[in-house]
Amino acid sequence: MPRLHDLRLLLRLNVTLMVGAATAFGFLLAVPLPFARTFGDAGQAGGNPALAFVWVVAGAMLLAAACSAWNQVQERDIDALLPRTAVRPLPTGRMMPWVAAGIGALLFAAALGCLHAAGELGEVLATGQAGNLPYDAVPGVAAPVPDSPPVSGLLLLLVGVGIAAVYNGVYTPLKRVTSFALLPGALVGAMPPLLGWMAAGGDPRDPVAILLYGVYVLWQVPHFWLRAQRERIHYARAGLPVPPAQFAAARYARLLRVWCHAHAVAVLMLPVFPLLHAPLVRAGVVLLGVALLGVSALARLAGGVTEDAVGVTARADAGQASPCTGMTGRDVVVLRAADAAMPALMLLLLLDRMLPLF
Repeated sequence: MPRLHDLRLLLRLNVTLMVGAATAFGFLLAVPLPFARTFGDAGQAGGNPALAFVWVVAGAMLLAAACSAWNQVQERDIDALLPRTAVRPLPTGRMMPWVAAGIGALLFAAALGCLHAAGELGEVLATGQAGNLPYDAVPGVAAPVPDSPPVSGLLLLLVGVGIAAVYNGVYTPLKRVTSFALLPGALVGAMPPLLGWMAAGGDPRDPVAILLYGVYVLWQVPHFWLRAQRERIHYARAGLPVPPAQFAAARYARLLRVWCHAHAVAVLMLPVFPLLHAPLVRAGVVLLGVALLGVSALARLAGGVTEDAVGVTARADAGQASPCTGMTGRDVVVLRAADAAMPALMLLLLLDRMLPLF
């Protein structure tokens, strides 16, 4: 019987909880609390927003846990070479690969069941979404009326299958081959808010959903690269081609700056679209975008620490790098800003949606 500590490491509960929070954000963006006041007669007609919320958040978390278990089965040899992952149950031999794969299969089946149930409720809730989506309160902007319900139980189930297929079938194997494997990984990593949006009856073709998905994708890349930068010596020794370990410092800094700028510009575009209503929230999003542009300027100098083949760390323009992580002060500032940017944006958007309810 696997120990609870080993299960926590296998399922990466911290990541799973973040996936659940992102899914809840997407749902609440389409259906702000309180559910009953928002839906009225639509809820009485058979839709249950609270139940749909529980099903989709549970499904997204179970799916993330299943993908994590399978990922660790696939990468147990690499995990053994990285200090951060060497304590996981598979590299240490505390759990057999077939046990981890079986746990992943059970969680995956449960995830698909939850997503199917959420999609079935979302199909009913979609009928009550007219006049409720974020842009509907803007004069002169009409909500698109689809010919058929934009979501169904089968659709959400297939989305869950697609996420696992891309994450474990494309992203995980590509990590050994190319430094840009994160691109397909980011596409599925940005799906939790869209899952929540769809379970609330939102149309995945909606311009608002597409815009927010794009912002989330653009955030994923610099966020991962900056975290990988802390362990670039170990990534290089393990033979994993991540940009901080593979590219020269100047080239990596340019790539990082491009992604940081793209994310900042995408955030600054949000107030242009009929998404935000409260002037104070619009101002907050603009200030966040401007702050991210400032962080992008710091990213120009981030990664300025170079290493030779044995991991010797030199002095960078930004100051003395930490002997433990090889990161300079500017690197740490950019990393912390990247960590905080998306939660701050999510809170601002939810605040904008909930203010009219009070």
